[in-house]
Amino acid sequence: MNLLLYFFLRKIFVKLDFTEKYIYQRKGIILRCFSVMLLSAVVRVTVERSLIMRIFGAKKITVFTVRGKLTFYLHKNEPLPFLHEIRSVPLKPRFLDVMFGAFADTRALGGIALLAAFLRRLSKLFGGEYFDGVISAISDTAETLTNALSVLHIAVPKIAAVLAVFVLAAWSLAFARKLLRLANLRSARNGNLLRVQSGVITLYEHTLVLNSAAAVSVSPLSAILAKRAPVFLRGVMIYPAVSKAKSAKLIRTLCDIPIDSSLRIKPPRSSFFGFCAVPFWWSVGLSAALVLVYISERLRSAMLLKTALYCGLIVSMYAVMVSLVCMSRSGLTVGKRTVKLSMRRGLRLFAYSVPRGAIAEETVSQSVFQRRSGLCHIRLATAECSRPVARHLVRKECPHHPPT
Repeated sequence: MNLLLYFFLRKIFVKLDFTEKYIYQRKGIILRCFSVMLLSAVVRVTVERSLIMRIFGAKKITVFTVRGKLTFYLHKNEPLPFLHEIRSVPLKPRFLDVMFGAFADTRALGGIALLAAFLRRLSKLFGGEYFDGVISAISDTAETLTNALSVLHIAVPKIAAVLAVFVLAAWSLAFARKLLRLANLRSARNGNLLRVQSGVITLYEHTLVLNSAAAVSVSPLSAILAKRAPVFLRGVMIYPAVSKAKSAKLIRTLCDIPIDSSLRIKPPRSSFFGFCAVPFWWSVGLSAALVLVYISERLRSAMLLKTALYCGLIVSMYAVMVSLVCMSRSGLTVGKRTVKLSMRRGLRLFAYSVPRGAIAEETVSQSVFQRRSGLCHIRLATAECSRPVARHLVRKECPHHPPT
């Protein structure tokens, strides 16, 4: 209904013009708004066609620049004059690689938000009976899990089992959505353009401009242990799973970024607390709190408190393990044409492959404690990346390579 209303109102209120250099958009009658986008500043164009859009013969266009985006709808047969056809043979990953990429890129928090929105929409469409049925199914599954663990003499509070089942259901829903979005993934390059197509229910087509773009490999702990990781370019997954040995060839082929290395700098072992201080002290504090709970007779029977402390301890110990693994793999690799920077962000390892010509600024910073230990942080500023930082490197080993 919203789509039909948009096409009706677009004929009256919205006007689009495409020239060789600009995109013009005019909206409104009483209050008019003009938008002008320079085509030379475009870095990505996304064409999205959901099932409803395909039924009504429409497509959603989003044009991205470094500083913003412009969104509009077109008929499926209306061409975009600034997009050229790519005739090269696409690179298609295996379905197992697509599943691995969806698994590595799925996060529980996003699944929780998705499940909450799904339950809210379910209650609005079908009433409270279906919502109560879903909640009852989660509660029954948690009770079954509690009974199964009790047979193994493992006492788990029901509230903990309910939370575990809810998080698992949320993650599964997010994984299924991500898998449907990445299915039929294929990438093809022609000159400085890379086209990535994917999707089953909703079809996506991303056209990426390769000029000075930085390729990013994102690895959660599962991907680090499997020694495979998905590769992103301008926020789009271009390949779901590639090994470290083949990543340089893939990035050179699809992204036109030559990977070379003449100097590699890694953080020393003395930087352990710099990487792991926060989760380490959280683990110590939660362990001490658990000891106090078991010592105190009044708190010994507080199952909810013990469950919360155990969950926090598990998460903090997992964060310590991820920080240790990321510390061994983070650092800075400097080549003649490319700089590769690896860093931990949250509970994942990010590896940025940045062309030297794309580096606009390089900042070396030292805290009071780092000046005493001879360590430093190196931050790269580019037009694409969100200022990646290589942490706790030895200051004397860092090169002075100004941006090109």
